[in-house]
Amino acid sequence: MRTTPKTLPSHARRAVLAVAALGGLAAASSAAPTEPDSGLRSRLYVGLAVAALDFDDAYKGLKLADSSAGIGVYGGLRLRDRLSLELSYDAFDAIDLHDVAGSGIVRLDIETERRTTALSVLREISFKELFDWRRDWRVYGTVGVYDSELRRTITMLGSNARTSADDGDTGLLLGAGVLYGVGRVELRGYVLRGGDAREAGAAVQFKF
Repeated sequence: MRTTPKTLPSHARRAVLAVAALGGLAAASSAAPTEPDSGLRSRLYVGLAVAALDFDDAYKGLKLADSSAGIGVYGGLRLRDRLSLELSYDAFDAIDLHDVAGSGIVRLDIETERRTTALSVLREISFKELFDWRRDWRVYGTVGVYDSELRRTITMLGSNARTSADDGDTGLLLGAGVLYGVGRVELRGYVLRGGDAREAGAAVQFKF
């Protein structure tokens, strides 16, 4: 597992990411022409996602891989037409393996919880505008940074001895997806890749 050493505590790293998001939103808002509050609100959106995650992990030389389902929330600001800044958070029980062969005759249960915050820029292409379609179909690409907190719990079968350890992973996030809009509601399907995680999901988002 490619893990970036933590130079800051987890809460500090998340605070830095949140400040960066707020700074980006503030800069975008100040750069935009002055408009009524209702105009600013119309550029905001929030969403709820359900996703499947494939995750690779490692523990004392053991290579681990598992799939899981989880949920996420996100919010964004449309900086300009078809360009958005988005902050998201999701949670997965990324690894949940039982009776894994350890060293010698040792058998293990291994669980890894993964909690991720990400800041991304999304760029959309509208088929409605390009091809004069009646329905609002769009595709998009996204690039950003993610910060994951990993909590690994190891249980030795037989003795039931349990150990826990916290870890972290920060890196580049890439993704793509499709959007379909109906009024203030938009449906999203997407794929994401960051570090040792691959995610595919669906979401519903609401424009203010």
